Formats: sequence, structure tokens, C-alpha cells
Amino acid sequence: MTNPSVIRINPALDPAPFAAVYQRDGVVQIPVFLDPVDAEATAGIMAGLTWNVVAPDETSETLVISPQVIQKFGEAQVRQFLQGALKRASRGFSFIHLSYALQDEYARDPTAPIHRATEFLQSRAFLDFGQAVIGGDPVGGVRAQASNYRPGDFLTLHDDSHQRDDRLAAFTLGFTRDWRPDWGGQLLFHDADGQIERGFTPGFNVLTLFRVPRVHSVAPVASYAAAKRLSLTGWLVREPTKTT
Repeated sequence: MTNPSVIRINPALDPAPFAAVYQRDGVVQIPVFLDPVDAEATAGIMAGLTWNVVAPDETSETLVISPQVIQKFGEAQVRQFLQGALKRASRGFSFIHLSYALQDEYARDPTAPIHRATEFLQSRAFLDFGQAVIGGDPVGGVRAQASNYRPGDFLTLHDDSHQRDDRLAAFTLGFTRDWRPDWGGQLLFHDADGQIERGFTPGFNVLTLFRVPRVHSVAPVASYAAAKRLSLTGWLVREPTKTT
């Protein structure tokens, strides 16, 4: 009997053909990644999360704006801060979207329903499947969050390099239904001249893996988009070096 609390990878998936694409292109999409029943259950839980707004400050540090912060400081002050993030987007790296810090929240209350997903992303089943696709150095862990892009939300050009985490690959696991391509929100990859090499429209139960560093962005979501752009996102990180 299967454990209903455990999220399962689609047992029909063979990582080998996806590994060949990844080695050739540095990016691959894997449709119907989760068992469909588990994908539906996870999507339902994500739709009901209490989200925080995230955006960078003047030093590019991420500020987390919770509903409690909005209540304390007022919507007008929060909008003023977000206007600053919008201005910074015209000059370089910036972003505005909703986020749920899976691993931080897990430490506070591991019994919340969403943490089926947290435990799955941290499991050897997920890490080993990712390892089989990306190859190379051992995958030792994951950094993960849930994300929700509303109309107007965006993520400008960056390559996911990080000073603390030794990132091997980035991932997105989409839970977006019935998305029209003219609603924006595409994950876009760019060449050295800024041209779009390829892009992926948000989808449901599809895992995307791509090599780090690689320049990419998320196109702004259109004001008339009528669905939620939901995903679990993060990075596969290298096995820490053991010291003697």
C-alpha cells in the first residue's frame, strides 16, 4: 500500500532521454513529472497558501513583505517600496512576485499540508532523479520555495550565480493551468547579446531543469492574465566537501 502523505514521481519516467537533452542543451523539460494524483493534490494546497511579497532593496537583498508587515506599515508605504523595485528593474536586476519559503516555514511547522512538497523536494527520490538528469557532481541538497506571479510581476535578467550556495542546476515544477501565451510569464533564456534563445510557457506538472549559471528571466505577467502562475522553484546544490 502506498503512503498517501508521500509525493511520488511518475513511475513511467526514465531519466536517460532527458539526461541526453540536458547534456546537449543545458536545459530540459519533463512533462507529467509527478504522479497525476499527487500533482492535483499539490496544486490544490498551493492555491490556498498565505503568500509573502518579495522584492529586492537598494543593496539587492531580498525583503519579505508579509501580510502582517502590510498591515503594520500600510499599503501606501509598501507600494512606495515596490515602486523603487520597479525603477531598479530598468537599470538591472530586480523582481516582484509572491513567495512562500518552504524550508523556513517547515522549520516552524512541519505538519502544514504544503510540507508534503517540502519533504518531497528534499528527498533522495527527487535529488537522485535530478542527479540522473544533470550528471556531474553529486547533488547533496536543495534550496526551494513556492512562487506565485500575479499580473505585473516579473524577474529581470540574471544567471542564478550565488556566493553561498554551490548551485549545480535550477529547477521549476509548474502547477499553472490553461495559460495563454499572450499572458506573459514565460521562462526566457538569453544569449550574450540579450536575444531570446528559447522560452517556456507556464504549464502544469512539468519539471524544468537548467544548468547554472545561465542567463534567464521571467517575462512580466500581463495585466489581463486570468490564471495563477504557480510553481515550486529552487536549485540542486552540490554535496558539501567533507573535511578530515
